[in-house]
Amino acid sequence: MLKKHALDPGPRGIEPIATQGPPAHSESGGGDGCPDGVGHRPVGSANWCHGGKVVFVDFGRKKIYAVMDGSDELLVFDSLFAMVEKLKPSTIVVDDIPRSQQNAVAELARSGVVFLRLKHLEKLPEDRKKNGVRKSDESDVRLLRMMHHRHPGLFQPIFTSPEELKVRALTELWVELAGLKKSAKHARTTTDNPVVTEAHKTLRKLVEKLAVEIHKEALRLPLYRRVHEELRVQGPCLAYIISHDGWALTALPRYRLIIRYAMTHHHKRRPLRSQLLILLAKAAVLHKHSRYSRIYEDYRQKGKTHWAAILRVAKRLLIYIRQLQRTQKA
Repeated sequence: MLKKHALDPGPRGIEPIATQGPPAHSESGGGDGCPDGVGHRPVGSANWCHGGKVVFVDFGRKKIYAVMDGSDELLVFDSLFAMVEKLKPSTIVVDDIPRSQQNAVAELARSGVVFLRLKHLEKLPEDRKKNGVRKSDESDVRLLRMMHHRHPGLFQPIFTSPEELKVRALTELWVELAGLKKSAKHARTTTDNPVVTEAHKTLRKLVEKLAVEIHKEALRLPLYRRVHEELRVQGPCLAYIISHDGWALTALPRYRLIIRYAMTHHHKRRPLRSQLLILLAKAAVLHKHSRYSRIYEDYRQKGKTHWAAILRVAKRLLIYIRQLQRTQKA
């Protein structure tokens, strides 16, 4: 069953979030860079204003660890909103953003906070090893600040378009509804209760209707449209991958992307993006896609199992999508 929370789409996998550049600050205002009386209003309100500060953040299991530029004090908060409300940063620098924080990041980005992330995630553990520092939230956030001071080019702003945010929200809803539909289908086989039958029919119709809407909205995304036109593949699974993981398709080398999508060997707990990619591959084979059904059949003729052949198709799909994304960005 596809559960958005139980099956995390990646280990602290970054997903591009909209930023609109640093907000303009009033020259005459409070010490926090906001007009008098505005900076202390709730985060996200119409009159809320950011200060001109840079804050370095590491996301712990249940806490937010922050160090301000120019200060050695480690600050710990219960939420990202609490941190922003107190420190009023204009820029937040992170190594990566876990999925649980992405809605908060999206909301803050829309309000004008600029988010910077590492271009290559392996840089942080490399610096940790180079400096002989043990892994901890406190050491990571301090290392992040040092890296930003020494090599600001290692970081990049996190961008996306309103269209991408919309597709992301729709596909997340589709994942939830698809999971409920599967549960209802299972319940229908174990009971003859008419309410269960009605629930399954309703959910099935909603999932199908939402899939049509997702395709319509996703065609506004250049990569989705190009994949649809050149690879003849479409649907909520593809839209989810592109709207949530477009950065990885561009930034990661081929072998890292294959590992990220768990295409190397059997995994007991595959990330959600891997499950969706496999579903996309299965659909391509089921519907006799000219290119991917041929890859499947060739692999089966070599004596490979059905599962190995499906993984082969999924891997090829991923590589083709990556090629389109990279040529598009070039």
